[in-house]
Amino acid sequence: MSLRIYFILLISILVYLGTLIKKDYFTKNLIIQDTEFFIDKNTSYDSLKNNLHNISSEMSWFSSLFFDSFLSQKRLEYWMMNGRYVFKKNSSLNDIVNKLRSRSQDPVKFTFNSVDDINFIFGILQNKFEVDSIDFVNFFRDQSFSIDSLYFLLIPNTYEMYWNITPSDFFQRVNLEYNKFWTPEKLDAANKINLSKDEVFILASIVHKEASHFDEMPRIAGLYLNRIKENWPLAADPTISYIWKKQNGKQLKRIRNKHIKRTKDSPFNTYHNLGLPPLPICVPSLQSIESVLFAEDHEYFFMCAKPDRSEYHNFAKTEKEHLLNARQFHSWLNSRKIY
Repeated sequence: MSLRIYFILLISILVYLGTLIKKDYFTKNLIIQDTEFFIDKNTSYDSLKNNLHNISSEMSWFSSLFFDSFLSQKRLEYWMMNGRYVFKKNSSLNDIVNKLRSRSQDPVKFTFNSVDDINFIFGILQNKFEVDSIDFVNFFRDQSFSIDSLYFLLIPNTYEMYWNITPSDFFQRVNLEYNKFWTPEKLDAANKINLSKDEVFILASIVHKEASHFDEMPRIAGLYLNRIKENWPLAADPTISYIWKKQNGKQLKRIRNKHIKRTKDSPFNTYHNLGLPPLPICVPSLQSIESVLFAEDHEYFFMCAKPDRSEYHNFAKTEKEHLLNARQFHSWLNSRKIY
């Protein structure tokens, strides 16, 4: 066989192998659907290489010989950063490596509405993000910032945060959302009802626990505001339930005078103390906060749950009307053996 033929054969082989490598690294679809990929803070470069090699398992044996060299040429070891990355459907190895090199993380959506205990938020964060809940506790302790103060800052919403977020980053994001929420219109609304921003949150937490339906929240908020204006005790049953659960670990099915008396020493007892409790009794929902700021203007001072399963309330302007509503409701509870 002549040298010319050998040369042509060699060129053909090299072209074929080059095409094979190009296909395996640049055009071969490795991802059949959008896929999450995590690099945690303890992931080594060798571990990352192994994970990428597994993704590229269908690569030809010849192309795999250049795998380490390809990653080295891309300087992936230098550019790798912990985080959450979403590899898009039909991504090639080159697309994947470029995604990691760019450090363009994909945020995690973190949604909450209302929660009873602020520590539950930390649990959600720990499940969704790389950070440990203990890191949050230590961060706030180092900042001399009471964790309970978060009840006054957290705005229920959907947050987009990076998976490797730090407690400091989280705190900054919370403050950003808080400041965005308090528009001039909302600040003006708070001033009109003579409540501070913290007091709005406290009252909203009570409204949230009192109301089972969003459309009734503004009316309930207006009722409590009427009581505050007239210097009446709020006499809010949810605060008694809150104390009882804290002290006894049990949820009350029905508030009775004995429960009010046994909790009278608590600053959260709104039957024996004028004004608002010292803290919110939950992280209030966005709807309850806005219902306080834009409460219904009316003359109701009393309310009692309706004697049915609707979980709506009957409202009254006078005690006489209220006592009639209360008797009907208590009779209904008794008929259902709720004591």
